Amino acid sequence: MTANKELVRRFNREIIQNGNLEVFRDLVAPDFVNRTAAPGAPNGPEGFLAFFTQVLRRAFTDLQVEIHDQIEENGKVVTRKTLAGTHTGPFLGHAPTGRRITIQVTDIVRIEGGKYAEHWGSADLHGALAQITSA
Repeated sequence: MTANKELVRRFNREIIQNGNLEVFRDLVAPDFVNRTAAPGAPNGPEGFLAFFTQVLRRAFTDLQVEIHDQIEENGKVVTRKTLAGTHTGPFLGHAPTGRRITIQVTDIVRIEGGKYAEHWGSADLHGALAQITSA
C-alpha cells in the first residue's frame, strides 16, 4: 500500500471513525480546500473539521468506516467506502431514530507534502435520508 493510500486510511480511521481530532492538523494542510463543502459553509480546514464534529459525529456517535476500494493516480487517492452508525443525534434536520444507517461515499483526495490538500466527495445522502424516514 502506498503512503498516500495509508494517509487516507488513517484519516478515515482516526478522524471519521474514532473521532481523534488531535491528528487533524497533522493530516490536513493549512491551505486545504474542500471542493464539495455545503453551500455557505467554509471550504477550508475548519469547515471540513466542523462537518465531522458538528454533523457526522453528533448524528452517529458509533460511526464506523469500511473502505472497499482505493485507486491512486497523480497524487490523488479515490476511495469508495461505507459509513455506518446508529442515528443518535440530529442529521440533516431529522431527529434521532435509533436506526442503524449506512451512507455510501466516494472521495477524491489530493495529497501534497503528506497532507490533504484538496477534497471532492460524493455521498448518497438521499439513501441515508430514506433509511431515516422509512417506517
